[in-house]
Amino acid sequence: MSDINQIVEKLKQLFITVRYKYIKLNEDGSYHTFNIYNNDKHVSLNDGFLKSHILQQSTYGIFCRKTHTKFITFDVDVPFIPEAKKVVLALYESLNTLGIPTDKIFTSWSGTKGYHVDVYFSEEIPYNSMKVLFNAAVSITYNLLDGKINGKIELRPTPTQGLKLPLGINHKNRDKSSNVCWYVDVQNNFTTIQSFDYFLSIEPMNAEYLKDLISDLHEDDEEVPNIKVDSKEIENTALGNLDLSEDTLDSLEDLYKNGLKRPGTRNAVTCKLAVYFNTLKESKSECEQKLQQWMERQDRAFFKTPLEECFKEIARIVNLVFKKNVVFSKGLTKIIVSRSEMLTLYQYPKKFHKTLFALLIHSKRFADRNYEFFMTYEQIALGAQCSVKTAINHIKILEQENIIRVTRSPKYLRGNKPESHPNFYALDLNWLNADKEVSIGVRADNVKSYHDIKIKLILEIFPNNEWWNISKILNTAIVKQHKNNN
Repeated sequence: MSDINQIVEKLKQLFITVRYKYIKLNEDGSYHTFNIYNNDKHVSLNDGFLKSHILQQSTYGIFCRKTHTKFITFDVDVPFIPEAKKVVLALYESLNTLGIPTDKIFTSWSGTKGYHVDVYFSEEIPYNSMKVLFNAAVSITYNLLDGKINGKIELRPTPTQGLKLPLGINHKNRDKSSNVCWYVDVQNNFTTIQSFDYFLSIEPMNAEYLKDLISDLHEDDEEVPNIKVDSKEIENTALGNLDLSEDTLDSLEDLYKNGLKRPGTRNAVTCKLAVYFNTLKESKSECEQKLQQWMERQDRAFFKTPLEECFKEIARIVNLVFKKNVVFSKGLTKIIVSRSEMLTLYQYPKKFHKTLFALLIHSKRFADRNYEFFMTYEQIALGAQCSVKTAINHIKILEQENIIRVTRSPKYLRGNKPESHPNFYALDLNWLNADKEVSIGVRADNVKSYHDIKIKLILEIFPNNEWWNISKILNTAIVKQHKNNN
C-alpha cells in the first residue's frame, strides 16, 4: 500500500470541509450520524478515523458546508448494473458537453448498486453554483436517455445528507469480492482500479475555470431563455420565417383564408404562404399577386408597416422562395447515420462537434438534389444546445475553414434594422471510411431531437466501449484514406 498518510491527505484535499458532523456505516448496513454540537460525547472526524476507513476497518461518510463545496457527486442509484453503466456514460457525455473533460471526471463503485461520478475542484465553489452544474448535467442526461432511468441520480454532497467516502467497505453488501468502493475504469468496461496510486494521481479541476463554465450556463439561459421554433422572438425576425416544423398544408391554407391572427407575425406568415403557393405549383408572378391581395385584406390592428413596404418585402420573399425552389416538406423523420459519417465529424475540433452533428442530421432530413438545405441560426442553436451567438460564431469559422459552404441571403433594411433570410448550407467535409461500416436508423422528428439521439448513435455505432478508443479508430481511418489517395 502507498503511504497511508499520503492517502489521508488526499482524502482531505478532495473531500473534507466539515469535521464536526459525519456518518459511520455500521456492520449491519445502518448509518449512525455524529455531530459534536448535538452530543458532547461525540468527537470530530479525525485523521485516525480516515486511516481506519482506508484500511477498510471502518466506513465513514461526510457532509459539506451550507454555502460551499469542493466537489460534486452524481449518485447514480440504478440497481440494474448494465443500465447504471449506460447512465454513467450519458453523464460523461453531458459533462463533456458542458465543458468538463473526461480526465477530470472520476467514477467509483458504490459497493451495492450504482456508481458515484465525481468532479473535484481545486478550491471550494458556492454550493448554489454546484447545484446549477448538477441540474444542467442531469437535464442533458435525461434527454439523452429519453427520460428513461429505472432509478435516480441524486446530488451529493449536501449539508444534510451524508456521502460515503470511496475506497471503504459497503457493509450493505456481504459479498467481500465486490463490497469495496474502488474507483473504476469507465473506458475499460468499468473494471475496478484496486490501487491507491490511482487515487493519489487524481488532480482536481481548476475552480476558476469551472466557475466560468457555470457562469456561461447562466449567460446561455439569458441569450436563449427558451428556444422554440414558434416563439414570438423568432416570428418577429426574418430568420425564423421558413420554419414550417409545426405546420401542415391545411394550417397553411387556413393562414391564407383567415389571415393574421395576432401582431408581430406578418413577415413570418408571408414566408410560409410563399412556400405554400410554390408547393401548389403557382407561378412566381401569381404567388406575388396573391400575397399582395392577401396583404390588402389584413386587419391593420395586426401590423403597422406601410403597404408599400409590405409589397417590397413580399417581392423579396417570393424571389428567394422561388429561386431556391423551397417547398413545404416535413422532412424525413427516419434517417440513417453511419459509422463513417460519425468518424468524419469527429476529425474536426471538439468544440464544433455538436454544431456539425446538427447540420448533418438536418441535411439528411431536408437537403435538396444539390445537397443544399436551409437552417436558421435558432434551429442550429436548438439542435446543438448552444446559444444563438455560439451558433453564428461556429458557422462563420466552419465556413472560413471550408468545412461547410454557405449561400448567404442578402441583407436588407426593414425600417432601420438590417435583416436577412435563412442561409443555405452544404456540407463540404473530408469524408472518411470506417474500418468496419455500421449504419443505424434513427428517428428525428424535430430539431430539438438532434442532440438527444447523439448518445444512442455513439452507443450503437461504437459498441463495447469502442468510443473510448475513438482517437485510435479515427487515426486508422485517416491513414487508410491517405494511402488510398496516394
